[in-house]
Amino acid sequence: MTFFSSVLHSYFQDYQCWNFKSTDEIRERYIKAVNKLRSNIVNGDVEGKNGKCPAGKNIYKLFWDCLLENEAQKVVDKCDENVQAPNDLAMVIKKIPLDTCNTNPLFKKTVDEWWNVVKNVDVDQTNPPTSSSALQSFATLAHGDATRIGCAQRNCNGNLFMACMVYNKGPADGQPIYEAGAGCAA
Repeated sequence: MTFFSSVLHSYFQDYQCWNFKSTDEIRERYIKAVNKLRSNIVNGDVEGKNGKCPAGKNIYKLFWDCLLENEAQKVVDKCDENVQAPNDLAMVIKKIPLDTCNTNPLFKKTVDEWWNVVKNVDVDQTNPPTSSSALQSFATLAHGDATRIGCAQRNCNGNLFMACMVYNKGPADGQPIYEAGAGCAA
């Protein structure tokens, strides 16, 4: 058993967060899903309703932040989707009816749903999408200047509440979500 736990320990990053309502495996699921989608901006692979969004530059990789995770935990602990994010943070939140004991697939699925609202909006292939209420969840996760994220979840009487807090706060309505251009070569 010791070998198995040491293999698992080395497989997932050790975030050393003090929120015991989550695990490093869950944190890893969130961060990998979001950063993979953000890399699609750099590659020009984000689909809108009528075509692809332009490639973006200066799209930072997000890093996990335990303090943001704690803020997200405070929100999901209220078991309510109608909550406000702290003033200096952007937030996405969702309530999902639970019909399974295995919630692992729900983390990536929910991140994808937050992201995929861009597929319902006409996009300009030369200018990045601008922030709007229809794109709020996409803008939160795709905002080029964002650098940190923390997410949490809670089972509330058969509903899974999931939330992510992101810093820097996303752009105001009408402002570009990211800067168009070619990304750096790695």
